[in-house]
Amino acid sequence: MLWSTAKPIISATGIHTSRGWRETIAQARGDSYSDAIWASAYKSLSVVARWHTYVGNKHVSFFDLREQNEDAKALVLDWARNRAVEDLKGVVRRRPFNILEAPTRKADLEPYKNAEPKLLAAEFQGGKLYLQFFSTRAYTMREPLDITRMSAAQARLFEEYEEVIGVRTRLVPCFDTVVVDTANDLVELRVDFQPGMTEDKNSPAFVRVMNEFNRATTKFIGQGAVGVGLMNLHPAINPMYQDAACGRVTALGFVATSKASSSNNHGQIHRTKTQDFRKDSFHVGGKQHVDKVDPYTIGITWPAKPSKGDLYLELKGSVRAIYSGKLRAVTTAEFLGCLDGADYDFIADQVLRRLPRRKK
Repeated sequence: MLWSTAKPIISATGIHTSRGWRETIAQARGDSYSDAIWASAYKSLSVVARWHTYVGNKHVSFFDLREQNEDAKALVLDWARNRAVEDLKGVVRRRPFNILEAPTRKADLEPYKNAEPKLLAAEFQGGKLYLQFFSTRAYTMREPLDITRMSAAQARLFEEYEEVIGVRTRLVPCFDTVVVDTANDLVELRVDFQPGMTEDKNSPAFVRVMNEFNRATTKFIGQGAVGVGLMNLHPAINPMYQDAACGRVTALGFVATSKASSSNNHGQIHRTKTQDFRKDSFHVGGKQHVDKVDPYTIGITWPAKPSKGDLYLELKGSVRAIYSGKLRAVTTAEFLGCLDGADYDFIADQVLRRLPRRKK
């Protein structure tokens, strides 16, 4: 989590906080607390950590069960409501560890690097079936290297370069969540991702989790739960852009067209941390000289009340799809900053209520 989010959580447990993770941990080592305080702190932080595995930093895809025939849909919903937790009890009992005991060190993650996702939890709450899967994935990180810290011989190899970038591969513990929303006829795949890091594409996490979920439903109800009905999120982009009450537009990719010409043809995504493109003088001024602005990517930021951090949603499409006339499909939404279920539900609702669906 961001320190701005974690600090008030830790403070509320009674553990001293100062000016960052290192100082807090160092101070905690030296402080004396009663067993009651430590037990309370562990309980509080455990709840937050568990929730974070369900909602923190997710690539989210939605499957509309209404696109299936009535019998197939009814089978999935009945299983999720009435039998899934019991059917999966044996699998959960054989899990290698529970959520809070999942490995984090490289040596401990190695055995799970090429393994199928492991089911760690199956719960039914508030009309939703939650299945929590664990897997290990390889991510690459690009980091600038400081030439001045190299030996003279090493520095000479790079003396003609202004910047040297190193690429590291890191094993990351990932929690991917499948949610069957029985009230709204939806299946959500919430796939963990690491902002600023590139995932190994040899075995896409989305496909692995979907296959594991379908394998379970095939075993217990004789059919895969998802396949058809993957929702196209593109229709939500322009309504969000037009709705001034929908957060701040802090990322935008668009095509601006007029009768004589078009601009922004290179697929560049514009970003800002604090401004709203709807009110940006340069963007607004440009809109006055074109016939139409057609957004294909949008990032929305909602400022959060303390002690939470800002919430962020990004729907990223392709400018090529617009010019080639192909289906403008956006099947993944990026959720950042969620701390609990209320945060997640707020962002999900912003997308789903702007999408056309069949009536129940």
